[in-house]
Amino acid sequence: MVDKTQEIKVKVVPYRKENTSRVYSNYVRVVSSPREITLQFCDVKPPENDDYAEKLKKNPVMKSPIEVEITLPIEVAQALKSVLKGQLEKVNSDLNGKKNK
Repeated sequence: MVDKTQEIKVKVVPYRKENTSRVYSNYVRVVSSPREITLQFCDVKPPENDDYAEKLKKNPVMKSPIEVEITLPIEVAQALKSVLKGQLEKVNSDLNGKKNK
C-alpha cells in the first residue's frame, strides 16, 4: 500500500472568542529552557501611597502579579522574533517618516 499522505499548508486566522478580553502589559519577563520560552506579562503600577514609595527606596523590589503567561516552543519563539523585528522596523520607519515631514 502506498502512503498518500501530503503536507497541506493551512492559513491560521486568529479571532477573539466571546468573553475574552485584551490584557495590557507594560512589563514582560522572559524565562527559557532548551525547548521553550515563557513570557510572563505584568501591568506594573506606580506606588499607591507615599509610605509604599518610601519602602521601595529602602528595598527596591516591587511585586506585580502576572496577568498572562505564555509558553512557546522554540520554533514559534524564533518566528515571533522575526515578526516582531519586522513590525518594529516598520513602526520606526513610520515614526521617522513623520518626524521628517
